[in-house]
Amino acid sequence: MKEFLFGLANGIRNIPRKYQNIYEELKNKGFIQEKQGNYQIKEGFVIGSVDISRSGRGFLRSFLSTDHKDLLIDGLSKSISQNDIVLVKPTRIKGRVRAKIILSLHAENPGILCYLEKVKGEIIAFELKNPHAKPIRLTVSQKSLRELPRHCLLKVDMRSKEIKEVLGSIDDPQIDENISLTLYNRDADFTPEACVLADSFGEGVDVDMYHDRKDLRTFPFCTIDPNDAKDHDDAIYFHTPSNTLYVAIADVSEYVSSESALDVQAKNRGFSVYFPHKSFPMLPRNLSENICSLKEGKDRLAFVWRLRLHRRTFEVIDSELFEAFINNHQNITYADVDKLLSGKKISINKEVKRSILDFYPIAKKLRSKRLKKGYEFFNDEIKMELNQEGLLTEIKIDLQSDSHMIVEEAMLLANRESARFLNQHLGDNGIYRVHNAPTQDRLNELLFECKALGYTLPSLPYNQENLHSIISSIQKQATKKDMRKQIDKMIIRSQSQASYSPYNIGHFGLGFDKYTHFTSPIRRYSDLLLHRILKQIISNSPQSEKKLSYLLSHIKTSCMLLSDQERQVFKIEVDFKDRKYSRWALDHIGTVVTGIIADESYPPLANAIDCIYGARITLDCLSDDVKKFDEVKMQILDAHIPSGKIFAKIINKPIKKRAKDV
Repeated sequence: MKEFLFGLANGIRNIPRKYQNIYEELKNKGFIQEKQGNYQIKEGFVIGSVDISRSGRGFLRSFLSTDHKDLLIDGLSKSISQNDIVLVKPTRIKGRVRAKIILSLHAENPGILCYLEKVKGEIIAFELKNPHAKPIRLTVSQKSLRELPRHCLLKVDMRSKEIKEVLGSIDDPQIDENISLTLYNRDADFTPEACVLADSFGEGVDVDMYHDRKDLRTFPFCTIDPNDAKDHDDAIYFHTPSNTLYVAIADVSEYVSSESALDVQAKNRGFSVYFPHKSFPMLPRNLSENICSLKEGKDRLAFVWRLRLHRRTFEVIDSELFEAFINNHQNITYADVDKLLSGKKISINKEVKRSILDFYPIAKKLRSKRLKKGYEFFNDEIKMELNQEGLLTEIKIDLQSDSHMIVEEAMLLANRESARFLNQHLGDNGIYRVHNAPTQDRLNELLFECKALGYTLPSLPYNQENLHSIISSIQKQATKKDMRKQIDKMIIRSQSQASYSPYNIGHFGLGFDKYTHFTSPIRRYSDLLLHRILKQIISNSPQSEKKLSYLLSHIKTSCMLLSDQERQVFKIEVDFKDRKYSRWALDHIGTVVTGIIADESYPPLANAIDCIYGARITLDCLSDDVKKFDEVKMQILDAHIPSGKIFAKIINKPIKKRAKDV
């Protein structure tokens, strides 16, 4: 249903029979128009999904465009739940565009999550996602409700007020992953049919079955990943004499054919979900962590780019894309590669060592060249350590290092070459990773805020042509003031989100005129789709043109759906972390933590920079002498597990004033 409604929002040529009824209903009510042979929602109306914020307000995520700003829903009905798909009419109220719901099209989640609380002797239910909503009196006797665990978590049908499912007690930390997944309708388990199909491939690859593939098993490929990685989807090898980089990617499309049970499951998920203690993969584990994973010493199928680089400019001067099988000579961790680069001894294959060390200076030059047009933003990756009870015990910051840079530059090269190849053969009809530059209004807002913070802007016209020079200048000043992380977050917020598109518009953040995602088909459905398209382009099969046409016929809808799923996965992972932070805070009432003011508006927010690094903390109030980006000491007052919120008060004047005020 969701995929069909994405198509209807953007234009669809054929109406599938199973969706004929909803199409006829919309048509009869005057919400459908025909435009250039496509059926789509009439101008003046928008289809989108509902997102309920932590404060209980409802927003519409438009299906029409990934650049469409989320609209505040005017008068959110109690019958509308998280992720429901609705038809709205945008209206202007007091100068602001809001969304008025006209029709509910699809209940993405037939039930909503609630938790039980005793209020004045009566047990009633509260919405988990919307704690500000009115309490719900269930159609169940108080006697029956008292038999349930304290703070029991339920899935409730909002129309009948009946309990659909009992999940457990919200006081149990082990339930957090189930909460986060259920809130955003993510299935934890695969269908039996998909599991049987995944297991049918066994654990090894019989290379004798693949006579048309190139045999690269003697090439000393290696994977470089975190020490706990199981889904190794990319391997690299640099051949020094020819100045050629080989990027081998797990050939998932060989196992996951279009419209198969595995494909349906992967398409519904879109992306793998990663929690600190475990992952919920896009594909069953026998694929994601076994037969597709480029394990050390195992023969594996791969889709490979051979990229010969110019010795001075480092541009790709000759390339070839082909199917192969490889044997990964070594799995190496980022930490070990960093040791190698610093001259320390590690246990490493001699040829793999040479490959890494020879590509390292080239990767540095590639990065330096890329940053003349693109940008680098500091973004600490937070690693949570959980104990057996599911409680937070430690926060680690995974800093980006030279080992990460080696992998990143190799993957960027493969992604860029894939985009160039795609554009060369199909033009604006493929799957691209795109990122728009900030609009002039957002740019003006960013520069105004930077001026207010005491930053000196270059004497240049504030336009898109000078944007790189202006932002680079701000970042240099922020580095000197030890505010780079905070300023980078401001700059990122001024931009639109990167998304998927059938049309190439370039990637502003990376500074590339063409870009796509090729390198992670185990965990991103976009890459799997791209592999299928590229294989048909390079195929000599008489059926390739027909198959390619079929793949591209739904690509616009697929791109929109993927962009939406990506946002959902981000919310799932953030929601889980918020719950772990709040559980820690509830066990540490009265503890003093250090934070930086992130938002001065009501309610004011701060980001913790010690103890629970990265946690968002709601403050009771701000005094006039506390400003954005000030460093403060806060005392934890309370935490609310259902919403994942932490409440604190500032207990002294700012420890460290922002540079302008010093």
